Order: sequence, then C-alpha cells, then structure tokens
Amino acid sequence: MSAGLKTVYTNVDNLSPFYAAGGSIASISANGKVFASTVADQVNILSVSVEEGNSRSKPVLKLLEKIENEDEQEITALQVTHDGKYLCYVNQAQLVTIYDISNTKIIKSFKVSSPCYVMCNDENSSNLLAIGGTDGSIIIYDIKNGYTTHSFKGHGGIISSLKIYGELEDLENWLLISGDTNGAVKVWDLVKRKCLHTLQEHTSPVRGLDIVRLDDTGNFKVLSGGRDDILNVYSLFNGKNKKKTLKLENTLPVHQQVEACGFLSADVCYCAGGDALFQLVDLQKMSIFKKTAPLIEELFIVGVLPILNKTQLYLVLSDQTLFNINVEDFASTENGETQKELIGSSEETYIPISFKIAGNHGTIADMRLVGPNLDKLALATNSPTLRVVPYETNKYEVEMYEGHKDLLNSLDATEDGLWIATASKDHVAILWKYSSDTDEFEPYCKFVGHSASISAIALPNVSQHQDSKQPPNFVITASNDLTIKKWKVPSISTSSNGNIHEVKTSVYTRKAHDKDINAIDVSPNDSIFATASYDKTCKIWSVEDGELVATLTGHKRGLWDVSFCQFDKLLSTTSGDKTIKIWSLENFRILKTLEGHTNAVQRSFFINKNKQIVSSGADGLIKIWSLEDDGECLKTLDAHNNRIWSILGKNDGEEIISADADGFIQFWRDNSEQEIQQNLEKQKQKVEQEQSLQNFLRNGDWINAFLLAMQLDHPMRLYNVLNQSLKLNDGQGDFIFNEELDGAIGMLEDDQILRLMKRCRDWNTNAKSHLIANKVIKCITKSYNISKLSEIPGIISVINSIIPYTQRHYSRVDNLVEQSYILDYSLIEMDNLF
Repeated sequence: MSAGLKTVYTNVDNLSPFYAAGGSIASISANGKVFASTVADQVNILSVSVEEGNSRSKPVLKLLEKIENEDEQEITALQVTHDGKYLCYVNQAQLVTIYDISNTKIIKSFKVSSPCYVMCNDENSSNLLAIGGTDGSIIIYDIKNGYTTHSFKGHGGIISSLKIYGELEDLENWLLISGDTNGAVKVWDLVKRKCLHTLQEHTSPVRGLDIVRLDDTGNFKVLSGGRDDILNVYSLFNGKNKKKTLKLENTLPVHQQVEACGFLSADVCYCAGGDALFQLVDLQKMSIFKKTAPLIEELFIVGVLPILNKTQLYLVLSDQTLFNINVEDFASTENGETQKELIGSSEETYIPISFKIAGNHGTIADMRLVGPNLDKLALATNSPTLRVVPYETNKYEVEMYEGHKDLLNSLDATEDGLWIATASKDHVAILWKYSSDTDEFEPYCKFVGHSASISAIALPNVSQHQDSKQPPNFVITASNDLTIKKWKVPSISTSSNGNIHEVKTSVYTRKAHDKDINAIDVSPNDSIFATASYDKTCKIWSVEDGELVATLTGHKRGLWDVSFCQFDKLLSTTSGDKTIKIWSLENFRILKTLEGHTNAVQRSFFINKNKQIVSSGADGLIKIWSLEDDGECLKTLDAHNNRIWSILGKNDGEEIISADADGFIQFWRDNSEQEIQQNLEKQKQKVEQEQSLQNFLRNGDWINAFLLAMQLDHPMRLYNVLNQSLKLNDGQGDFIFNEELDGAIGMLEDDQILRLMKRCRDWNTNAKSHLIANKVIKCITKSYNISKLSEIPGIISVINSIIPYTQRHYSRVDNLVEQSYILDYSLIEMDNLF
C-alpha cells in the first residue's frame, strides 16, 4: 500500500430521524426543555436547551434516550407530563407505559381495554393522565401512586380529544372535557365522577379542546374545534343550585379543518389545521386577526405544543417538521391594533416563524455544502422545499425555502457556497443567493423552458467575476424531455428591482440521450461538461456551444453518476451494473473498472489529489478505492441500512458526508495518519514488552513475567512462563508453580480470571499442554472461593467446555496406568522362569 492513502475513516457524528410519520403526535414539557417523539416502535427523548437570558434564541436539541419497544408495536399516543418528569405512551398492543425520564427506567406498565390515540395530562399537578380509547371509554390514571382513579363511558364514537382542568387550591372545580369522532363534546366532573353536559355542535371529529377560568365564582369559557371547519365557544357557569350549565355562545367558521385549538387568554384563542395555517382569533369580535403565511407545499398542522405559559408554540406539521412561533405579543386584545380583522393576505399580517426543526428529512436525493463557511448542508429531499441544515451548530434545525411546486430532484452549489441551483419535477430550475444580512438564502432567478421534470443541474466551477456577489455565468440543466439546456444568468444589475427574474430562453438546447439523464458535472476549467444517462452512455459536451465532444460506452446498464477529477484529466462513471469506470479525457478510453459493490453504484467522486475515489451504492455501503495499481478497495464503510443516494467530500476527502433513502446522514473523518501513528506506537510498545518479558524470565521474576504475559494476551508466551516455572519448581511445599506465581494468580481481577480460564480451555484440548491447563485450574480453585468464581459473568460456559476434554484426558491416563500393570506382571513372570 502506497504512503499517503486515506484508508481509515471514523464515523464522528450522525443526523438520524428522531420523529417520523406514525400514529402519535410529539409532546413537550411546559418549560420546553423535554421533548418526546416516535419513530415507528421507538420513542426518542430529547433535551431542548436555550441560551440563558435570551428567550428568543434558537434552541439546541440533543438526543438523551432511545426507548425500544420490545414487542415492536408502533406507538399510537404519547404524552410528556407538564413538569417534564414522566413520559407516558401507549402502543398498538394497548400497553400503556409510564417512564421516569430522570431515572431512565419504566416504573409502570398496564393494558387498557381498547386501542388509544389520545392522551392528556393536567397542567397543575402533572399527576393525572387521561387516556381515550376507540371504544369511547376514558380512564384517568394517577401516575405517582400507580392506580386508575376514574373510568368514564358514554361516548358513542372514538375519543378524538381530551382536556383536564384543575387547580390545587380549588378542589371542587376539577373537570375533564372530551370529544369524539361523532362530534360530541362532554364535560365530566372529576370530583362527583359523573357527566355534567353533552353537546352535539360538531358534525365531524372534535380535534381540539381547551378551557379557561373567567373569575373566582366558577365561570369558565370552553373552546372546541373540529374537522367540520368550525370553532365553537361555550360558557360554563354555575346555574341554579350551583349546578354547572354549558351553553354555546359563538361559532366561527375558520375555513380549514381544525386539528388543534386553545386559549391564549380569555379574549384570544388559536386554531390550526388542514391548510397548515395557524390562526389567532379575537373572541370579542369572533374574527381572525392574525395568521401564519400559507405554504406552497401541501401540508397540514397535526398538533400545537404550547410552552412557557403559552408565550411560545410549536406547530407540528404532517411532515414531522416543527415551527416555533412567539405569540406573547398577541395574547391580549387591549391594543386596538390587534383587534383589526385580517383583511387580504399582505405580508405584514403574517405571524413570523422564529425557527424550524426537522424531525426527519425523508429521502435525501442530493446535497451540497453551502454558506460562506461551508458549514451548512443544502438538501434535495422528497419535498418541493429546499432544506438547509446548519449541521455544525444545530443539526436538528432546518431552514426551509419555498419556490418549487413539486419535488426536488437535484441541486448544485458554487465552490464558495453562496449560490445554490435546484432542479424540480415542476419543470423549473431556481438559482438561490446567500444574503449576509439575514444569513439565509433567497430566490434570485428561475429558469423556465423544459417540457418535463428537470433531473439534473450543474453550476460552473470557475469564478467568473472578481466581485463574489455576482452570480455564476451560466446554469446547465438536463430534463426527462431528454434535452440539455444552457442558461445565461442575469447579473444583479439586471434584476435589481428585488423581484425574481424569470429566464425563459436558453443559450442552446441539445437532444442529449435516448433515456432519462441522471447526472451532470462540469469540468474544473468549465470548458466541457458530462452527462450520464439510463441509455448506458456518458457524453462529453462543449460548454461554449453545446457540441458533442465524445460518447463513452462500456457500461452494461444505465448510468447513475458522472464526476470529473479536479487534478487530472480523468472522469468517473457509476452504473447499475455494479461497477465504477475511470476514463481518460485525452483519448476517452477506459483506464480502470472498479468492481466490489453488490448492487447499483449511485455516486462517486475523486479524493486525495486523484489518488483515490469514493463510491456509494444501493447496497448501503461506502467504498474507498485506490487508483494506483489495480484499483484495490482499501476500506468499506458500513453505517447505512438503505440506498445511499448522496455522498460528498470536504477538504479533498478529509471529511465525507453520506445520506440515504431513510434520511440518515453520516459524518466521517479521515484518521489514516493517526491510525498509522497508533500502529507504530503499538509495535514499538510490543517490542519493548517482549524484551522485558525475556528479561523477567532470565532473572526469575515470575510475578512480573506472568502479569506481562497476561497483558500481552499471547497464549504461547503465557504458556511458556507457566511451563518454565513448573519445570524449575523443586517440588517442595504445597505450591503448584512456586510461591510467587501462585500468589500472583491468587490476586487477579475477575476479567483476568476469565481470560486465564479461556486460555486453559484452549490448552486443555491438546494432550501436550493439558497438564499446564489443569495445574492453573487447580491453582485458581485453590486460591478463590467457588461462589466468587461462579459470579464471574461467562465463566460457567468456559468450565462446561473444559470438562469433556478433562474427562477424556483422565480416561487416557487411567488406561496408561492399567497398561503399566501388564508390564509389571510380565517382568515378575520372567523372573520366575530363572
């Protein structure tokens, strides 16, 4: 192996999905510091930390615990208690689990009568847990004392929403409000254990419930929202004989399915749902006065998680993305400005999103390093939205940029990371520019002209302008209409009005391939570019005029990727035929064919100044190849369980980032030099230790010789130490080896005893070495109590494997003794003859 090759990569970090599609909505504690979510049957607990003294700073999430569900049943509902001490969840097997977060252990598990999809915890004591079943039943569980306090039946449909209200200083007003899929709302008295009222004001499932106290006389305001696009406000007050009366006061059509609603104050409430809109309602005028901006992507809000006394809210979207908004300024209608009814959809009326968190990114089709410091990852996922992840500072945060109307297929970025080009199934390509003022990207111009999905896109590698603020000179796109187009990018002065410039005319259009084009790459000097297609060919084109330069044939199946070498006239192509081919750009011939993947090879790129190449495949493996000699595979990295769609290198292969179809992103770092130094140090240490061992044996220092042989973990050296000691033993006293060595064996740690017993097990299989093995076993049993030995993990199985060979050795020795008697008898009879 040549010096200077990168052969060792360490998995230094990963970005894995912590929240995925399923039956349960995420949950968070009231202080916003404990967050829980699910991925199928796995429950994830994360800590959320915010810079002290700055409530508006972006939180940093850290994974604390992963709870695996032993029966592998999907989680259907979960709830973090208000104080953040406990996590309660239920799975499809109807098993409810109470988990102590601080002590990281399950404290209670019990089964319920029917599947459950709704859970609720009271906000004051954090001790009562309400669980709603599909059979219409509701149970109230005491978390700290571990028993069921209430069981209610009466709903004719599946329980779809719950809300517990109670105050510790007022034990008479403990209420439960429940809603079902038939549109019924019930109010239960937890003290009297009965249903107070039932109202049927909804025609679809009730998904949101809340209650707020108005005064000290026991008057309340109740809110319900359903999938019938209706928000209902009720008054709950003490009537005659102090009997509570529930009365519908107002109804407000909100023009979207309501999936969550609640009070911010007695005069302001919120609702969110089917159109992915969060709306604030002035309850005095029964009108919407604020809302979030509508999304281009077809999503909906499945839940709202209030924190910090409802001054901040997390909007949980259907793609498991969480939007944080600050509603502290909107929680009162004392300011006349906030009482204005929302008119039109001007941007000034939108509630800003403080930050966004991605529970998962779905399938990651392509990615690039972006930002002025190249410390962000731009992702093309199965979404119309461009996602940018600041992975070095807050890897769970995501910046989302809307512009496309269909899924992204590919993206590219300039080397300085200030420009991103995206290609989408909506037939449009968009160029995004970085804004240093906001530290975000914004759309600069779009390219319209393809008649089918744009499958690949590329930007130039050479900076065309002294002023880095100017955009790249051109963009090259490839489409499923089998054409390639070169586009001229307008300068900033041309589109200085602030609007997105739309380019409808390309510099040239060429019919490129007979099947879909999967990849484009531009040469380092921007003179040529290459396209890879399903038609099994790679074609080289002139950037200037779009003329065909060469056609590379040789693959047996369609091509997935093409990549130029930055330091030599080389080109790599990857194919569904499980190979990577290296081509010369001087004569356009195959130089090497790299074989080793067990499935299609998706991506490849050159590293280490063209000495090596990195590839990833549908087999979930990353391979590091040497281009010297015969193209040997030096290392295989295995950390993905699905097809690796995207992979890139940083600093000429010092770091590698890979992403797969499950949304897992792995970060690798080259540790080849450190590994070489460690190996040299180990070899040096080994030589020194072996010399020391010989010195100890020569000087008769049996204790140090034995301990060093144990440390070296070399069976033959350890055997020689014991054997020499046994030969030199004069047989005096009760010592098996000698006084020093017997004493050393009697002072071993548990792991050392187990290791020594394993060596005895190996020696005992051979007739030549079994004597030493049995001597050591005798010494161990003589030095240690049998009960102590039996407590050592794994020693029983070692002893069980020693016994059969010991019995065999005993039988053999016994037979030899028997045979010796025959010799004695023969000698005696011979003496009698004379």
